[in-house]
Amino acid sequence: MDDSPPLQPGHASAGKVSTDSSGHVATRFDLLTVDVWDTLLRRRCHPDSVKLHVCRVLMLTHADALPASTQDPHVLLRLRQQAEYELGEQCRRRGLDDEYGHRDVYLRWLELARFDKLEDQPKTAELLRLLETAELAQERLVSYADPSIASTLAAYPARKVLFLSDFYFPAAAIQDLLSCHGLDAQVPDGLVSCEVGVNKRSGRLFSHLHDRLSVAPARHLHIGDNMRGDVRAARELGITSVHYQPDAEHARRERLDAGFQDRQDFLRDAADHMRCAPATNAAVDAEMHAYGCRCSPLFVGFVLDVMERTTAARAERVRFFTREGEFFLEIYRRLATQDVLGVPVPAADLLHVSRLATFAASLHAFSADELMRIWNQYSVQSVGALLASLGLAPADFADAASRFGLELAAPIRYPWQDARVLALLQDDIVRGTVESHLRRRRDELLAYLGQAGLPRPGERLHMTDIGWRGTIQDNLAHTLPAVQIHGYYLGLSRFLNRQPPNASKIAYGPNLNETDADGALLDFVAPIEMLCNSAGGSVLQYRPHDGRVEVVRQIDGEENAVYHACAQHFQRGVLDSIPFWADFLRTHAYTASDLRPLALARWREIIDHPPAFLARAYFRLKHNETFGVGEFEDKREMLSTVDLLLALVSAKRRDVVNRFLSRMGWIPGMLARPDISRAFRSVLRVYLWARRARQRRGPAKTGMPVRRSG
Repeated sequence: MDDSPPLQPGHASAGKVSTDSSGHVATRFDLLTVDVWDTLLRRRCHPDSVKLHVCRVLMLTHADALPASTQDPHVLLRLRQQAEYELGEQCRRRGLDDEYGHRDVYLRWLELARFDKLEDQPKTAELLRLLETAELAQERLVSYADPSIASTLAAYPARKVLFLSDFYFPAAAIQDLLSCHGLDAQVPDGLVSCEVGVNKRSGRLFSHLHDRLSVAPARHLHIGDNMRGDVRAARELGITSVHYQPDAEHARRERLDAGFQDRQDFLRDAADHMRCAPATNAAVDAEMHAYGCRCSPLFVGFVLDVMERTTAARAERVRFFTREGEFFLEIYRRLATQDVLGVPVPAADLLHVSRLATFAASLHAFSADELMRIWNQYSVQSVGALLASLGLAPADFADAASRFGLELAAPIRYPWQDARVLALLQDDIVRGTVESHLRRRRDELLAYLGQAGLPRPGERLHMTDIGWRGTIQDNLAHTLPAVQIHGYYLGLSRFLNRQPPNASKIAYGPNLNETDADGALLDFVAPIEMLCNSAGGSVLQYRPHDGRVEVVRQIDGEENAVYHACAQHFQRGVLDSIPFWADFLRTHAYTASDLRPLALARWREIIDHPPAFLARAYFRLKHNETFGVGEFEDKREMLSTVDLLLALVSAKRRDVVNRFLSRMGWIPGMLARPDISRAFRSVLRVYLWARRARQRRGPAKTGMPVRRSG
């Protein structure tokens, strides 16, 4: 019994092939059938990229129902292929061909992936609909009408025109795709192998169609691209077949096939030849803009990772921290607008925070135990720098410090061991004044967070920052002990403080708390900070005003000069690359993990092989180091060639040079500076070689303070 859906009446394609004596078109065939994929329709990707996208959709929407071992799109793809094979073999054992329907595949695939909620039938049915919708939406996105198929069909008039496809979606889905691309008028109906259990490869689908329509093989013409299923199998049955393989489109398909076999090479080639919109605004520096386009995989990959992780965690919202977060938030919003994942993603907004604005609020007392959180990062620190890091005016404590023999500006090694510092901390008047300030800062921070919608009952805070130890997240975790805070970072150095129990941290790049791999990328982080900076200034504190909380930000003109001269042009290049990346990543189903090797390679380029304009901009920078150091650092300072030469023979001079290089924060950038002499560059190379040689012989006591960005 034939229970397949009835075919709707077809019509002959228009076209002039041959005419009779009266000038009418001579129709040679009763039936014209046309293959669908790579004949009527083509894809902008490899066919398995569509399935890979569906794998990612499953992982993003139902990660909690999958074991850790299958929470990977590539693992899920292999399991889906296994499901297809198993179902095909079952069909073959029943005397049919190796065919299967998409929903049967989904169900067996979920079983193989050990999806743990299949016993809930209504929810399983809902999930099957979700996967079906996702796959068909992706097919609509990546498919297009073959450029020359319409003219080809016009050359072969027939009484009835149908599509004929070996495919696991029913004919109605094919009709929808053809309609999307304007081919439904020429090919309005057809038959698909999964609906009858036989296919073109065996020839049985052709025979089935002949029986249903009472058409003789000699009166049947078939057009398709597959040599086995569309040509040989058809001809063996006496069907006239046309092998359809336009050169340009076939070459494109072969490139996509090769690209799917080596996805990293395909990705690198796409990045090297990406179509990034050129800087059309005369105010945008074209060289810096182009460099931003080139480096975009690093920042797009990082933000995509945040998007994937927070989506899989079913977060309602992700908060980006000032200042670098302003740049990352814009990337996030643009990727979300272009539906890069194909599923709803968490809302995103900006949280105005800084180490300076949150540290004092997170302290419960003015004591050595509490202050170790800053001293573990800055083991050499003046009392003035400590007070400035708490948001206090150091001059207000000059007399008190003097009573204990302390100078506000004098650096102190290991302050927690200095009797004078400990005596200052234990002074009743000083402690009372400072702890009153700490309580006020905590109240102001809590008021701001409340105004920003935090913390809501039961909410988990998902936050994003550049890195490098997550000090702001620690401060918030100490301030909000009942709120679980998940942090997503570009990179993480080794933690120096005990981590709060309500905080977790993940890095897209290196995470030295898990492995030393790629740790060299964190040797010089200040250039990355500069490129991701904003012009909005640093948050100093929160000030209640007229029933609301105002964010007080410190904007420094000299610091912003570098943003306007370099960073904004670089960031514009990154942002202008997003239409390309959003389409490429969605079309070919690349994840943030897939993008990571290229992203880290671009990071290495920035740090180790910077262009001259980037080095020039960096060494014009005034960097805000109020937290920890108590002042701005001026990267414009410079040594002389004589200083370097003397350091080769004098330990005291070496200490000066090492302190200078540490303060500058970027040795490869120093070597790339276009404004230094060849002699200075040569001597610096010799000095660095000599320093490495000394380090290999054993650690030298340089007297350099431990100063690490949070």
